Amino acid sequence: MAQLPGITIGKPNETCAATGEPLAVGDRIVSVLTMTADEGSQRLDAAEPQWDQGWRPDGSIDVIAIWRGSVPEPKRRDDARPVDDEDLVAFFEQLAEPADDQAVELRYVLAWMLVRRRRLRLEGQRRGKLQVRRVTATGAFIDAEPIEVADPGLDEDQLEQAMERVAVLLLGEPETPPPVQVSGDGT
Repeated sequence: MAQLPGITIGKPNETCAATGEPLAVGDRIVSVLTMTADEGSQRLDAAEPQWDQGWRPDGSIDVIAIWRGSVPEPKRRDDARPVDDEDLVAFFEQLAEPADDQAVELRYVLAWMLVRRRRLRLEGQRRGKLQVRRVTATGAFIDAEPIEVADPGLDEDQLEQAMERVAVLLLGEPETPPPVQVSGDGT
């Protein structure tokens, strides 16, 4: 859900603001972000044909933005981030002084995860070290100087193994498929 100071955009509504009819995945909609003094911001979604036929929100409501789109597929639970960014940052900070090779690998993988999630900004790579800085949601630097993260020099297989270890640490034991049973008669 996108959020600006005092304004929440939210996800599309399930019903058309003009007719009260349900909106289905893929339906073309016109979204209107409104603001009232007592209720704050509110998102209204109207079926595109209703908008094209002249439907508009009540004139007493201030309209902040209007855009066209379509009703998206609902996000599957699997698509949600299972670990909060703040938890990852805290874990990264706990490993500031890695004690062994595995901790160095873990910190390196966490650094790249946080760069991808835009919680760290890559400043450069020098002599086997990444240089990163923590950033706020608005992109402002938190750290005055870059943080150095040792690059353990992992090849592709080692990196994949390190990523699996991170997933196990953060999410718990990996699911293992049930053992294959082989009958004694060769079938």
